Amino acid sequence: MKTGPQGHIYLPKKIREIFGERYKFLPNAHAAAIYPDNADPQAVIDSLQVIISDLKLRLDKTRKQKVCKGG
Repeated sequence: MKTGPQGHIYLPKKIREIFGERYKFLPNAHAAAIYPDNADPQAVIDSLQVIISDLKLRLDKTRKQKVCKGG
């Protein structure tokens, strides 16, 4: 994703079609969550837990690759 000259974020059409036109954006120091304005909070939490699991798998894979390469 890129930002425009005024700092606007442009979401891909596929995301806009799924999420609609109104969003909530919840940032902290290292990451942010974006979700539909009318989303059920528990559904958002459940979805974020899936994303966290995926990130952990990616991290494990990266660490294993470094070990195999001697790094």
